[in-house]
Amino acid sequence: MTKPTYTTFDIAKMLDVYPTTVANWVDEGKLKAFNTPGGHRRVLASDLIGFLRKHNMPVPDSFSSGKQRILIVDDDPVILKTISAFLLAQDGKYEVATAADGFAAGQSVAQWRPDLVVLDIKLPGVDGFKVCEQIKSVNPETRVVAITGYATQENRDRILKAGADAYLAKPFRMKALLSLAHELMAAH
Repeated sequence: MTKPTYTTFDIAKMLDVYPTTVANWVDEGKLKAFNTPGGHRRVLASDLIGFLRKHNMPVPDSFSSGKQRILIVDDDPVILKTISAFLLAQDGKYEVATAADGFAAGQSVAQWRPDLVVLDIKLPGVDGFKVCEQIKSVNPETRVVAITGYATQENRDRILKAGADAYLAKPFRMKALLSLAHELMAAH
């Protein structure tokens, strides 16, 4: 089971490096950490996993379920249910969460830290373009697949400029989405 936070000593032992190496990563801004009131460094499990992936270091098996996290954001409940069911049927490889609007998506990204977001462009309230920019500003390592029923060259160019890693026009084949997900998360 994953601990919520780790000390520099925990991380050093886990990665077989010196604690001063971990402290240097924190001081250099490479590894996000916070200080306790007593001045001790602590690193959130999600930040450590992101750091390890970013630097192509193996993620220890002790972290979470070992499943990749996918957030699906769409205001159409049928699409949410269909994509969720399909991904959950993939031999238990994924943890799946859903959000029906941009605000809920932002909360989920900040708290749940998905590996991949399947993001509809046209959402009520905050649109997918803005949500994509926010996702990438919070965690540039999160991969985004934009989906839309309004497939125009302008929308495609605009969402890719906002930071999306890939684009699919609705309706799309689920296997095409799964292939993109594999490709993007493998490069993660």
